[in-house]
Amino acid sequence: MNKSAIRAFGIALFLVGALLALAARFDLNIGLPTKASKNTEHVEELQKELEQANKEIALLKEQAKQAPKENNQKTDAPETKAKDNHKPADTPKNATTMTLQIYSGITPYIVAQKLEDGGIIENSVEMELLLANPKYARSLQIGSYEVHSSMSLEEIAKLITGKKQ
Repeated sequence: MNKSAIRAFGIALFLVGALLALAARFDLNIGLPTKASKNTEHVEELQKELEQANKEIALLKEQAKQAPKENNQKTDAPETKAKDNHKPADTPKNATTMTLQIYSGITPYIVAQKLEDGGIIENSVEMELLLANPKYARSLQIGSYEVHSSMSLEEIAKLITGKKQ
């Protein structure tokens, strides 16, 4: 073998190695066998588990909503929950209380979601839209706030944005 043939073979090996490294770096499929078949089976299995978990969550939320309705029927005091969110009321003994943490960069969506998860409000979309209103937009104040389920959406928004009440 002559020197130039060995040199050409070495350069070819270097180029192939560089191509494989680039393909691996940028997740390019260059005809090499992949683990896609195992991954798709695993993804499908995880999706089924996710669907089952979502069904369980929906069932638990429905049960949680049924419990307060049964308590309201026992007291024979009809209430409309949508209106309770907007009207200030005296703090009843069974009002839910939570500490809401507002940190830098938090979005109105996350704030509304936390309030709904804490049982303070019924509909997070209403709160998100209220906080997106130009009156409150971009004025969430960092800190910890005590909020009650008896507070109206407007009161909560004024509290966490520092607007005068």
